[in-house]
Amino acid sequence: MPSLRFVPLADVAHLLPADSWIAKRLRDDPEGLADETAAWITGDMQWPELHLDTPLVADGGLHHLAQTQPDAAPLPRRAPYLVLIEGNLRIDGALTASDTDGTANLVVLGSLQVQHAVIGGQLVYVQGALTVDELLWGHYNHGDLQVNGGLTARVALFTDEYHVQVAGGEQVEFLLDEACGVPSLAEFSAEVAGLVFAPEFFDGIDDGADGIGALLSRDRVVEAVRAGESPLRASAEITADMPLASDLFADEAISVANILAAVNSPIVTHKEKKAPGWFGQTDFSLCRRHVDADGDQRDDNVFITVWKTWDFYLSVEREPQRKGLLARLAAAVLRRPIPFIEVATLIYRGYTEGTPDGWKVLDDEAPAEAREAATRAWRGVLDYVRLAVGQSRAGYPLYHRLQAELTPRRIEQFTSLPYFTEEYNDWWDSDKNGEWHGDVWVGARQPCLHEGEPYGRALKLSWENGEPRPGDDSDDAYGAYQLDIDEARAGPPVVEFKYTQRQSEARTTLPRGAVDHIARLLRIYAQVEAQIQGAHEQQQAHQAEQRRIETAVHLLATPPLADDLPDSAVFPVELMLLSGQWQSGGETYVAAIRAHQFAMTAREQERDDGAQDEDEDEPTADLPEDPRKASAPTVLQLARLVNRHADEALAARFRQRFAFAPDAYVRTAAKAGQFIGPVYLLADGRILARIGPSYSESAHWVQIDGAVPTSLPALQGLGRSADGSCFAQSDGIHITTHQGFGGAQIAQLPLPRGNEGIPESMGLVAGSLGQRCDEIIPFNDGQRVLLRNPTGVYLVSAAHGVQRLHPQEFDEGDGDADDGGPYTWPKNHQDAADGEPPGSLLAMDMLHMALSPDERFIALGDQDSAHILLSAQDGRPLRTLSTQSSYPHHARFSHDGTRLWFNSCHLYNGITIATPVDAAGDTEGTVVDTQWRVYASATLPGMVVMGDASGYVHAMDDEGSTLWRHHVGSSISAIEASGDGSTLLVGSYGGYLAVLQRTETGLDPYSIGTSPYMEVRRWIFWDNEPTPLRW
Repeated sequence: MPSLRFVPLADVAHLLPADSWIAKRLRDDPEGLADETAAWITGDMQWPELHLDTPLVADGGLHHLAQTQPDAAPLPRRAPYLVLIEGNLRIDGALTASDTDGTANLVVLGSLQVQHAVIGGQLVYVQGALTVDELLWGHYNHGDLQVNGGLTARVALFTDEYHVQVAGGEQVEFLLDEACGVPSLAEFSAEVAGLVFAPEFFDGIDDGADGIGALLSRDRVVEAVRAGESPLRASAEITADMPLASDLFADEAISVANILAAVNSPIVTHKEKKAPGWFGQTDFSLCRRHVDADGDQRDDNVFITVWKTWDFYLSVEREPQRKGLLARLAAAVLRRPIPFIEVATLIYRGYTEGTPDGWKVLDDEAPAEAREAATRAWRGVLDYVRLAVGQSRAGYPLYHRLQAELTPRRIEQFTSLPYFTEEYNDWWDSDKNGEWHGDVWVGARQPCLHEGEPYGRALKLSWENGEPRPGDDSDDAYGAYQLDIDEARAGPPVVEFKYTQRQSEARTTLPRGAVDHIARLLRIYAQVEAQIQGAHEQQQAHQAEQRRIETAVHLLATPPLADDLPDSAVFPVELMLLSGQWQSGGETYVAAIRAHQFAMTAREQERDDGAQDEDEDEPTADLPEDPRKASAPTVLQLARLVNRHADEALAARFRQRFAFAPDAYVRTAAKAGQFIGPVYLLADGRILARIGPSYSESAHWVQIDGAVPTSLPALQGLGRSADGSCFAQSDGIHITTHQGFGGAQIAQLPLPRGNEGIPESMGLVAGSLGQRCDEIIPFNDGQRVLLRNPTGVYLVSAAHGVQRLHPQEFDEGDGDADDGGPYTWPKNHQDAADGEPPGSLLAMDMLHMALSPDERFIALGDQDSAHILLSAQDGRPLRTLSTQSSYPHHARFSHDGTRLWFNSCHLYNGITIATPVDAAGDTEGTVVDTQWRVYASATLPGMVVMGDASGYVHAMDDEGSTLWRHHVGSSISAIEASGDGSTLLVGSYGGYLAVLQRTETGLDPYSIGTSPYMEVRRWIFWDNEPTPLRW
């Protein structure tokens, strides 16, 4: 029996091949690997499978071997860094790594035989021979495969700069190597993947420009090989579709023999004498020696163009062996051709700003870049010709497959879907002639008369083919396939397959031997058809289900309802049963998530206390899906029905029976949700809220007082003072301050224009963007307001007008376009709106501001600044603090004004720091959280409440300790707290406005979190609903 020991990695250093990177690292940096372990196996092994992500999985061979050892030692807490086999290894199934980083490494000091090997960012070292019966796929530039005894595989695929070293020879039936720069089937096109892999293993609609690694779903491939399935087509099928004329050229050189082999191949017909072709941005023409229509002699030649970069003319000329008059006379008398020799003429030219330079000789004295470009382009032509001649010799099997699969009937059925007849149904209208699906643009033309001309049915598939070169139109660098159905001809309709390298060029017939093009067309047609057809079928099913739900959902009684009427007399028995399932399922789901969160909190506490290794892997937990997702459409329809009655008693019954489930509606909220914020709770219980982001023309304010929100169309901006006594509002023309909302006017103030305080030399203009009111904070006396919009933060007063507070400094650099400060960067500028004087306005991202409760300080920042503290008296900068994450994002003063919180973010995470307001020497702050990206906040005595990007509201005391959390769903956009803290209003990007009330009855069983608040109402503003829903 083979022996197994788990030992420190250093204990097996003497066994490691000296040229492996692990051995080198052990020599150079032994301390860096001091804590790593190795699973050291002595003897030959045979396992059913080996997953390098989880080599110690309970049902795996390594775990079983450990349990059968005479002196079984406990398994290490972490997966071993290395699995070392001091012998041969046979794996009957798959060697895999789901992740491309962080997996165990494998060293086999004998030979390795495996059915499939899908590996990534680890070292796989085989001292002997590596035999892979089916697929060997190495992916990711951190991965290494080293084989010393030869490699045998049916398909070997290397992608994403994967490192491969093989000694002892290679026997690979189909080599697809994008990593090593060696000749392979994938050297000039990724489309060979469509002929080698089964179609279900492709990932999305990709144009193939980024290689095979981007075309395939690695997760699906791993899943298949682990299940004992092959992602590959049979070798006979691959060979039948892709016969290769390997004997056509003697080598890869630009030589007389190879030029003649190309132009005399079946690609060039005796009738036409020329044959064009293209791949990527390279096009070429093969010309056989002939006299053209003008009587001019044309030599055998290949003309290659790398679009507006290089031209290469490679010809074979016939030079007489004997020259002069006598030789010509003798040939004429004897009626014999003059003996000749064939010589190559090789010339090239480059381009300058899209214009060709003069022709030069392509020889050993030519610049290296010209010779390298010529070799690359020439080898691409050879690859094309080998494939095309292989098709010719076999009778064009791939083209026949194209004709058999893409039939007129199939194309007609596809292009007759409502997607093409109702939504994108105008071939000549750029807004309605098609749409992008992944990397491919799709459009169809229905049979029609246009401007008196008849047109037949057509389907166009287009993709970005490189980048525009100097002088090109911006939309010219797009290749296309067009499938025209000719129904006017005698006999059955036929499909005419056409293609073009650029939009500006005429569509020409797709050659029967253009293997890569035919393979791409087959692939992307199937993917596009599956996506559009699948969406249509889903829509049909959804509509049918919606009709069923609408028919099934009804009420037994309608308002007004008697107080003693039981719910069973209002809701049908099916809905009563559903209510029980909904509520119990919600409780179970919330309890499971809450238990997981408690466990994670305890684990973090153990780490903070030093009781747990910080490097120890996180436990994996199979968190449940919300079971209410399946019945969510039915409950949503019931919510619509209840809302139509606008009855408080019926709404209360509904909510008691069906607590809202944010995780059941997460997709709808993400797609249809309207941003909400800010929100204000008035003393009389009314709620004011802006619906829609400030930049949207559809943004509007509503007042909620009772069952139905009321629109406030005249309101363009609204804010409230720190003490709650003063409101500022804007009508888009000026700002007015009032004693309470709608109360007596205190003052009228001007709106900024957007270019105040900006040096004239920057050339930035004023405009409507500068008058937008994203946020307004009035001072308590109503004589001044803070105003924020993308052009800056302003202090506006009746006495002094508009003063720019941020940014105050504009570093214009030394005149170089790249050496100025961030406010000179194009990303921080925006064109003036249509109808306004032309020019650009300052337009910053992540701009934010806060006013201290005592009105002495202003905190602010933007994406390109530090955290900044200003004097509210005169706008003078007082302090700056460094960001702990990438970008400043939010600021808030404590309720008593003595502390200040700043949040900076990166993607959906963030870091929050705290600092005393009067700590003038503190430039770093104290980190109090390293997870939340904070979008909104509110304060209560001794507490700050923050809303994050993950849909949670968090409470923290003034010392930075977390008190509780409450899940609302979707990124939090607004928080409002009543003066006594009994009520919280929480708005979100998903269109939610939740009303939370403090309770003494324990945790809300239907809300994820640990807060003392219970959700009592939720308003839902989704743009796919005709009216807001009250839940």
